[in-house]
Amino acid sequence: MPLEQLMTLDINTSVGKKEQRAKDSAAAVFVISADDIRRSGATTIPEALRMAPGLQVARISASQWAVTVRGFNDRTSNKLLVLMDGRTIYSPVFSGTLWETQDTLMENIERIEVIRGPGATLWGANAVNGVINIISKNAKKTQDAQLNVTGGDDQVFGSARYGFQLDPHSYGRVHVQSKKHDNYQTETGANNHDNWDAQQAGVQLDLSDGDDDNVKIQSNFFHGQFNDQSQKPLLEAPYLTSQNNLFDSTLFSLLSHWDKTVSADSDFSLQASYDYEQHEFYHPANFHRFDLDFQHHLQLSARNNVIWGAGYRFVQDHLVANDYFQYLSTDRGYQLFSGFLQDEIALIPDRLKFIVGSKIEHNDFTGFEAQPNARLLWSPNEHHSFWAAASRAVMVPSRSKHDLSVWLGTEPPSSETEGLPVKIAGQANLFPQKYKAEEVLAYELGYHFQGSEATTDLTFFYNDYDKLPQFKSGAPGVELTTNGSPYILVPLGITNGVKGYTYGAELSGNWQATDFWKLNFSYGYLEARFVRQDGSKHPFNDEIPHNQISLRSSFDISKDVDFDAWVRYVDKLTDVNGQSVAAYTSLNLRLAYRPIKNLEFSLVGNNLIESHIEFHPDLLGSGSYASELDRHFYVKTQLDF
Repeated sequence: MPLEQLMTLDINTSVGKKEQRAKDSAAAVFVISADDIRRSGATTIPEALRMAPGLQVARISASQWAVTVRGFNDRTSNKLLVLMDGRTIYSPVFSGTLWETQDTLMENIERIEVIRGPGATLWGANAVNGVINIISKNAKKTQDAQLNVTGGDDQVFGSARYGFQLDPHSYGRVHVQSKKHDNYQTETGANNHDNWDAQQAGVQLDLSDGDDDNVKIQSNFFHGQFNDQSQKPLLEAPYLTSQNNLFDSTLFSLLSHWDKTVSADSDFSLQASYDYEQHEFYHPANFHRFDLDFQHHLQLSARNNVIWGAGYRFVQDHLVANDYFQYLSTDRGYQLFSGFLQDEIALIPDRLKFIVGSKIEHNDFTGFEAQPNARLLWSPNEHHSFWAAASRAVMVPSRSKHDLSVWLGTEPPSSETEGLPVKIAGQANLFPQKYKAEEVLAYELGYHFQGSEATTDLTFFYNDYDKLPQFKSGAPGVELTTNGSPYILVPLGITNGVKGYTYGAELSGNWQATDFWKLNFSYGYLEARFVRQDGSKHPFNDEIPHNQISLRSSFDISKDVDFDAWVRYVDKLTDVNGQSVAAYTSLNLRLAYRPIKNLEFSLVGNNLIESHIEFHPDLLGSGSYASELDRHFYVKTQLDF
């Protein structure tokens, strides 16, 4: 296709749940294409997400990641909604994503859509700061067979995929994948005991009558074993111990999605999904989750474009207590009912649009929650558009915010405690008032430019947060261990006690300098101010990188040889779980050669400038020490036949 056509292709962005160009979206949207993923050399989804502006992606260990957008980063970040083909993937215990278990064959990904800013009106609770939608390729695009083998100084991967045709309009594929990753080292050069191996398999059927009906049936299976080294508090000397762990994780999912075109002005979709998860990361747990979603798009008139829908979710969990994590009930089922309505009003056809809507949800933790938004989009011509938005979103409390008791640490005996050790425990149910939904009011201004050789996206935002979590001390008391030894218990209850704001800017763009050279640039700036009820500063202020810069170059040396370079700068983190993280600069290089049409060899080098640490783990369940990321190389062979 001519370059001018490629630069203006329509993409089905998750912003409006309908086909539209990113330029026509009244939101900060960034699309990571399949070609971006291939040429970046990314072998995991979090690595690919580093391309998006505004995202904080930090590797904690060989397997663990901390991913968020616009602040609040941690392994258990809960203000970013992550979807895979429209199916929510999160842990019901803390409403965040365990990225090490969300593995998929990277060659099956069509694109990753990253929406910064609240997406709650269409997607619902927990889309507080953004939405990530990972979209798989239609099986028609993955026909015949493909083999991949990757080997390097710290990892060995292998995958096989086979696509087949069922009838003139229907296709399918199956794939299997196995990965093995070695240990990283700590800053001192010690073994961090964080090696892992995982297997993943899947099947997808894309069925169509060639006209008005399309059905996707998809199933995935994952099994992984993860090592880590964690610190555990004790009530006797040495009061803190380090131990090596081996955690097992199994996931199974089944999804069915039906798209129906009723007329030129009306279409609907119906999706049902089931997920089973079994984890041992913090404590043994398993979950059953069922989701049902309906959506109807209707062009009411030349000026009114309406989307409405409804959803239902049911979760049944089983949580096994240990010495550090206990729940009031080991088994619990909870439901979520939702409905949404959004109207896109053309005030001036093809020039000025007003978008207004809201989602209403009822959950078993906080009851009814309304999440409205209003957006304005002005497009003076086909190349430029300006937009503004105001939104409200909530983070519904998870199971851990309502009935979890966790052993946070131990203070050794002292004269002030009359020789008794002090156990510090977080107790979600310490106070009579239940934990409420966390809230954000978000205000955004944006600009899109889309030309024949370049695109630019600029966003300014201000987020006003309320009812964020804070530990508040209860009355201490003397307790006895199982063997009758006394200790002092200091309970800390979780309350909605922190408020504050963030503000910043995000800039991204790409330039097709020549037919054989493309440049991509992104920059993110973020500031945060948070205080507790007593006016003291909260650590949310210090766990963000104020500046992030990314520059990617994709250069075609010839039609058979690619050379890709990617340099990133991430600012320092002043306080991550009590420790600082220095700023770092990372350089990745990739050289690919295709001796024949269906065979590609690529050599990738990561972290070529300096060794660095990206994040510090928390005390319980996320390792004892941060992993240092050194220079690593791998060779990949891909054969299509």
